[in-house]
Amino acid sequence: MSHGMDDKLDLAADAAAEWCVRLSEGDLSPAEQTALDAWFAADPMHRELLDDAVAAWRAVDEQASLPGMIALRGEALNDLRRAQRKQWSRKPGPRVAIWSAAAAVVVAVALGGALTWRASLPDVYRTTEGERRIVELADGSRASLDADTVLKVRYDGDRRRLWLEQGRAKFAVAKDPLRPFSVAAGGKLVVATGTTFSVERVADQMRVVLYEGHVAVLDGEGAKGRPPPLLRVNGAPTEKSLTPDHELVAQVNSEAASVSPTDPARAGAWETGQLVFQDEPMSLAVERVNRYAREKLRIGDPAVANLRISGVFTSGDTRAFIDGVTAVLPVRAVSGQGGETVLRAFQRQPKNFTEGGESSVE
Repeated sequence: MSHGMDDKLDLAADAAAEWCVRLSEGDLSPAEQTALDAWFAADPMHRELLDDAVAAWRAVDEQASLPGMIALRGEALNDLRRAQRKQWSRKPGPRVAIWSAAAAVVVAVALGGALTWRASLPDVYRTTEGERRIVELADGSRASLDADTVLKVRYDGDRRRLWLEQGRAKFAVAKDPLRPFSVAAGGKLVVATGTTFSVERVADQMRVVLYEGHVAVLDGEGAKGRPPPLLRVNGAPTEKSLTPDHELVAQVNSEAASVSPTDPARAGAWETGQLVFQDEPMSLAVERVNRYAREKLRIGDPAVANLRISGVFTSGDTRAFIDGVTAVLPVRAVSGQGGETVLRAFQRQPKNFTEGGESSVE
């Protein structure tokens, strides 16, 4: 866009702000209405600019009296007065000055409202397939993100709130008893004040491994002013049953949950690039392997999903996982569509036999 076009757009935007202020003062006089109609007719863009200005005015109406907004408007007016003294050889008429100052207020308040709205949004941290990341949070806590993970974080005066949308993250929480640290995942809420734990969303489960300290796991995020109930395991709240070096497995769509011992080194092996499976279902193993693979695995038969697997694999080495699985389990790997590999139950077949247009990977 040329400088001439930029100047034209700036002038039109200024005019839209002035018309917005005039309309906010009440009905237009016949002369003013005629002038506004002529301005609309001069360029179709003018009506859109005025609509934007009015929308901004209304959007920040409730925030206009806040102390921060008052200060922002004051700064805008001062800046406008200084600019006028420098740039104009003659003092503008009283009404023009009012309109210009008010136009600056519209911009300042709209900008301030946008900043306030933006500040209320959570920060989003994400990793792609095969990527791991460590995030230092504002309070000194640290989050270690597994591959293919999405974590949202929002801190306010008395709460530290996080949402694990997908994947897995390990948290080393800075101690602050007055500001609980909560992680929502899969319809459950993990709350701690200072501890080390991980949260994972996998299949239809939410898994929590506690390394040190203690956490409470709640069934849901709760309504405003009403905390959700504590999740219980065999009648006992998880705060009592989930102790260090134990793992909680909770079903996303029910209150079912269990706690069992776990080896912390095995549970945290993913941070060093290893995937360790110990008598775990193939469905869970495949989902974890896929976090590191651009060309995905897919289970083609329910019987394969229920097979149990144990072993240590390098994250990202999908070929080694396929070779290991097909060597010890009744599973074969075939090529599917879109570059994926399908794991099917093994059946003895004539050599070089292909099924349904799929070619053998082996």
